[in-house]
Amino acid sequence: MANLKDIADAAGVSITTVSNVIHGNYRRVSEKKVEEIKQLIARFGYVPNQAAQTLARRGSRVVAVIAGGNENENIFLNPYNAAYFGALAMHLYQNNYYPLVRVSSDVRTIEQDIRGWNVAGVMFNGLFMRSLNQIHSLSCLPAIFTDGYCDLPEINQVRIDDEAGGRLAADYLTEMGHRRIGFIGTALKESGAEQARLNGFCGSLTAHVTALAENGIFPAWTPERISSLLLSAQRPTAFFCSSDLAAVRMIQLLHSLGLRVPDDVSLMGFDDLPIAALSSPRLSTIAQNIDEKARLAVEMLIRHINNRMLPPEQIVLGVQLVRRDSVRQLSE
Repeated sequence: MANLKDIADAAGVSITTVSNVIHGNYRRVSEKKVEEIKQLIARFGYVPNQAAQTLARRGSRVVAVIAGGNENENIFLNPYNAAYFGALAMHLYQNNYYPLVRVSSDVRTIEQDIRGWNVAGVMFNGLFMRSLNQIHSLSCLPAIFTDGYCDLPEINQVRIDDEAGGRLAADYLTEMGHRRIGFIGTALKESGAEQARLNGFCGSLTAHVTALAENGIFPAWTPERISSLLLSAQRPTAFFCSSDLAAVRMIQLLHSLGLRVPDDVSLMGFDDLPIAALSSPRLSTIAQNIDEKARLAVEMLIRHINNRMLPPEQIVLGVQLVRRDSVRQLSE
């Protein structure tokens, strides 16, 4: 692979001159020589060493993206993670930054990584409140938190209004005549976002003089326990699932038990991922704008990279109800 010296020798100039041309500094180089060097760069197929450039300017175009989870688990099998981190990478690339993804929920490991990497800033996603409090005290880099709930006013945070999403789901199901309703979570005990969705859901049910079905709250995906309730006389007529993925799993489980959606049980999801519109039946859900959340998080981080003196920012994005085919109207 060609380097700066190869090009400099071929052009009969110094390495500094070649470097100036690469970076668009033509003030001390003739137009003829600039064109010759550009042609040599193309002919040699020279690719600048990004790591060396980073060290030379004592800066970085790398952003550490810390995802909460098990480092031995492929988090991108979850369609939400694939959608969000894909959008995050795209918006970082568009701003000439590059993501370095680390999956971990271990504070000590995260601390070591942040200190060891030469990064411009850090984006934390899906970490739990305890971790947020600990990690914030460890990092002196510009940092943005998304999909987490933290009571620290000094952090930069972008999230959605999960509680409002729960209220929208409850309002819709009660409007459709449902009075015996269940809730399916995925990591309720650990996720502030899921807990907020459930809080909003229960608050709205109370306002409608409706309660969750007895034994109808499932904090995590436990198909055996859920099946037991579905086959009982107290089966809920509807379930609100904390994610579209959980709702699609419920569709499969119901089908395996000989139950139909929405004829026997209605379902609602959360996120409005592509699988919601592709499932059968098409899934009614609470939509969040994942691309906008990623874009705003990247723009916020870049602002704080460029100006360390900016005050903390917190953005809360709204959500919307999407009516499709998985909820049926019950007669009063």
